[in-house]
Amino acid sequence: MGYDREIRPPHKLSYDKIIKLTLTGNDMLTVRFANGLFGSSIPLGSPVDWLDKETVSDKHAGSVADFYPKIADRMYAIEVQQDSRGNDIAARVFRYSVGGAMLHNMKYGKSELNIAFPQPCVIFLKSTRNTPKSLDWNIEFFDGQKITLQVPVIILGNLSVKEIAARDLFPIGQFYLRTFEKLTVNKLGAFQEAAASLLAELHKARDSGAVPAHTALQMEDTIEKTMDNAFARAGKGVSRDMTTNIKETLPWTDYKAIFEELKESGKAEGLAEGKAEGIAVGKAEGIAEGKAKGIAEGIAEGKAEGIAIIIANMLAKNLPTSEIAELTGLPLCDVEKYSKSK
Repeated sequence: MGYDREIRPPHKLSYDKIIKLTLTGNDMLTVRFANGLFGSSIPLGSPVDWLDKETVSDKHAGSVADFYPKIADRMYAIEVQQDSRGNDIAARVFRYSVGGAMLHNMKYGKSELNIAFPQPCVIFLKSTRNTPKSLDWNIEFFDGQKITLQVPVIILGNLSVKEIAARDLFPIGQFYLRTFEKLTVNKLGAFQEAAASLLAELHKARDSGAVPAHTALQMEDTIEKTMDNAFARAGKGVSRDMTTNIKETLPWTDYKAIFEELKESGKAEGLAEGKAEGIAVGKAEGIAEGKAKGIAEGIAEGKAEGIAIIIANMLAKNLPTSEIAELTGLPLCDVEKYSKSK
């Protein structure tokens, strides 16, 4: 029993929920991800609509994919699989595509049916020798017509960190260390190298704007939890000293320090503007009372301006309003009002 407790993964990760949370926070990130999955060139400013699978009726609950994004008026059916167990994945994905088409892309009248299938894709986060590299649909109609379709498959373990970065696949790349399980001593070197490279590429993507700063923070947290789970599943095959040394030498980013620096910068800028405004108003009044009033008003306006600068800077970094409210201590409703006014 003690051994079981030792190797049990410390973090419960719902992969599809984490991926959807990552994508729904930023349309441009979703478009980049879709382009990387399908090799397409959808314009980055294209609108994204998430067709909610959570609200379907019990009748259709077993016939829907993990995600149904609609990008630039084209629908996609994306299915995330932890591994390739079972021999019915091609059939299941066909049902998901039919289900999605019926739920979201079907129009009909008395004598006509119009139905548009979504573009499907299957993502395997972990693979074995038997994991299929593609899924084939061979469909024969009652009049003798036959159609053969090939569904694209993404096998995360077959990608390198460089490929993940080049194709903007960080929404699934944050689970890349999962592909090393079961982690053993002879895999530690490659595991450490992959972790360091993954973090470095994520930081580059954040700095270039390909991944928003707050999303990069969430991804880095997921990478660390995935790493912890890999260490836990390794059991006694990998010593605690090894794992601790690996984690300590990786290039983690102190995002909290970045946010604090941004906040302090905004405060300093606002205070300086407040002082200048106070002196200017005081001089314009031309009397002692006017000076006092001007300085007081200037300081008050400076504080307000300082807060405005802080919020503007954070919004420019694509931070969610809830996180801005937490960092500044302002009510969420005030932050949202400012965001809408911009």
